[in-house]
Order: sequence, then structure tokens, then C-alpha cells
Amino acid sequence: MIGSRPVPRRAALAAGAGALALTGCGRFGGSGSSTGGDDGEVELTVMAWASASQAQMYESAFATYHEQNPGVRVRLEWMDVSSYPDKLNTKFAAGSPPDVTFLVGRWLGEYASRGVLADLGEHGDVLRLDALPDSSLDGARLDGTVYAVPTGTTTPGLVYNRRVLDELGLTVPDDRTWTWDDFREFNAAVTRASGGSTYGTGYNIPWTPTVALWAGQHGEELYTADGQLGMSAGTLADYFQMTVDLRAAGGYSPAGLLDDQGQTVEDSALGRGLVASQSIPANVFADYNTTLDGVLQLVRFPGESPTPGYQVTPTLLWAQAAASKHPAEAAALIDYLTNDPASFTARSALLGVPVNPQVAAAVGETLPEDGKTFVDFLVRLQEEDLPPHHLEPAGAGEIADNLVSIGTEVEFGRMTPQQAGEKFVADARASLERAAS
Repeated sequence: MIGSRPVPRRAALAAGAGALALTGCGRFGGSGSSTGGDDGEVELTVMAWASASQAQMYESAFATYHEQNPGVRVRLEWMDVSSYPDKLNTKFAAGSPPDVTFLVGRWLGEYASRGVLADLGEHGDVLRLDALPDSSLDGARLDGTVYAVPTGTTTPGLVYNRRVLDELGLTVPDDRTWTWDDFREFNAAVTRASGGSTYGTGYNIPWTPTVALWAGQHGEELYTADGQLGMSAGTLADYFQMTVDLRAAGGYSPAGLLDDQGQTVEDSALGRGLVASQSIPANVFADYNTTLDGVLQLVRFPGESPTPGYQVTPTLLWAQAAASKHPAEAAALIDYLTNDPASFTARSALLGVPVNPQVAAAVGETLPEDGKTFVDFLVRLQEEDLPPHHLEPAGAGEIADNLVSIGTEVEFGRMTPQQAGEKFVADARASLERAAS
């Protein structure tokens, strides 16, 4: 996730926050009844993907919310990411969706266009959207309506195993200036120096954030502001050719080597020592680095000069079901998860840098070192002139799946980069047309 564990400097965050009001007081009193709910205690269901330890973080945040709002109890349904999309679709199709749910950006347009998500602007009395920078809601707005709130912000990053590099006598080039050619040569050097026991990288090639970054570096957009495909077949062909050349040089692991990666950090190619680097949503850096005993270095993808392609994007999105029986309470819960520092006490910056600037400043001061590393990574990026992130249109989920399939064909040599670029564009346009019909 960017999925899936996505600012000016912390001092500037505090200065830019102005007089935003942050409260931890109960919104619905302690009488056991609530606005828009039935008599007795209201139960809200939140659906999220998580590991067991992450689920405990959410449970702790919800327990704090219950203390503040005794009339509202939150029940968490959590599962691994692989089973989450089908489970969520089933619940919406059956007419029994969770009150509040995780969405990724590429799903938002699809759910919103189906009319199953609530207009969050209708609950301004309990959900303070005006406490958030308007730009943070651009990726959650469809036809002027806000259908979700970012859980936080993140961006793609690369992590290198410093212990491996130190043993090989190698140092990552300056990540503010390195090129894709530098990237190829450095990773090939890692593979050679290790005698082929550790490959330079195993970064996720058919990952939409990386492809979008490449598009931006080449003056294009994966998706335009009006929800169209903005990337040409030639630009994607060049991207795939770069990966073919990287593998041919020995810098990328051989075709199929990473197919049996486990779901945990320990079982990943990085954790098993098969590769020295891989791509991650930068917000999960702390999880990775803690699990791997603090040996990781977080760096940028190459190729950002002269034209930057990096975007700061929502990590995930909190969305509310239009069919919720307790809409005001659900909206208030999203407000707590967004605008109340108390909700971040247990979960820290797991879901990205908070989009409320004042909350981000408060949370940033309490983060452990690995969390500050991630925040500072975003800080430095957002000081630069980056391309905007637009709402991913309906059909983006199918396009992302097709990208993975096409990437596999290129990996095993069953499709040339040029064929891959042409097929991707044709399939993507068809997906967007189907979704719009």
C-alpha cells in the first residue's frame, strides 16, 4: 500500500497552522444516545487492512475515542491486504458496508461514481474539512464533492540495506542528483561485488506510483486532472526498456526470483537478503527499519533532475458509506482520526504524515527517530516544486492490475517494451471508457 503503511519542516508546519482548533472533547455526550443514532450505545464499524500489531494500534485509538464519546463504540474489522478488496466489494454489494472504511486512491473514483459513498461536506458541524489544506483534498474530490479524507500523506521511496553496502564497500550516490543510468550502474556494482549472492535491487517495477513518477519526469501525467490517461505508449515503453536494461546489466534480480516473496518484512526479498534495495511507501519505513534491526537507508528514486516527477499523495483514505445508519457519528469518527492528535498517540505516523498541519506538528515532535526520518523525507520533497496529484478516475484499479500483468510479460520476455507500452495505453483507455459508461 501507498499504499499501504502515504510538508514543510515541522517548525513550518506549526507556523502555518494558524489558529486551527483541536479538541478532544466528547461530541455526543455520555448519555448512551447520539445524534442520528438509535437509543442506547451506537456501534460504528471500521474496516481496514492491517497486521495483528497494526490492528492493536487502531484498537487503542478507538478505545481512546470511546473514552471521549461514551455513547459511541467502534468495532474494527481487519484483514490482510490481499483479501481486503473482495471483502469490501462483497459488503457494499450486499448493502451492509462498514460505516467507515479504508480506500486507496485508485478505488475512490469507482466507489464515488457508484453513489455508495457519503458526501463528507454535509457534516461540517462534526467533520472539520476547513481545518485541512484544500490541496490535500484534491485527490479525494469528484465533481466538487469530497468523498474521503486522506489518512495521511506519503510518497514512494527506496530503502537500501546499509549493512550489505558497508560489507561491499559501496555507498549510495547522492539521491538528489543521481540519474537512472547511475541507478543501473550502482545496482549492477552491488550484484558484482556480492558475487551474485545479493542483487542490487528488486524494486516494484509495475507499481503505479513509480510509473507516475517516471511519467512526471518525462513531462507527462499518469492521469490528467479531468480523469484521462496522460501517459503515452512511448514513455511507458521507455520505462520498461530501462528495466530490461537494468536486469541485463545484473542490477535487478532475475525473472521470477521474487515471485515467492512472503507477506512479512522478514520474508520479503530485502529481509531474506536476496536484494540490497526495494521500493516501499515511505510511511512504512519505521516498520521496515525496526524489523530489520535499523540497517536501512531511505532514499529517493533517481531521475528527478531536471524535471521532478515525485508526488506527495494520500497514503490511504477514510471514506464513509452513504448507507451508514449513523452518518453524523461516522463523520465525527473521521474527524477524530484526522484532526485530533490523541488519535495518533498509538498509531503515530503509520498512515502517513497527518494532513492537518497542526496535528502534523504535534505528532512530529513525538515520533521516534525512524518516524522522523520519514517525516523529514517528505519535508524536503515538499519544499520543491512538485507536480500535483489528481483524483484517480474510475477504472484506475483495473488499470493498475493490467500494469502488473503487462509488467510480468516484459519481465519474462514475452512482450517487448514497445508492445507493452502500446497494450497498456489501449487497455487503459478501454478501462476508463467502461468505467464511465
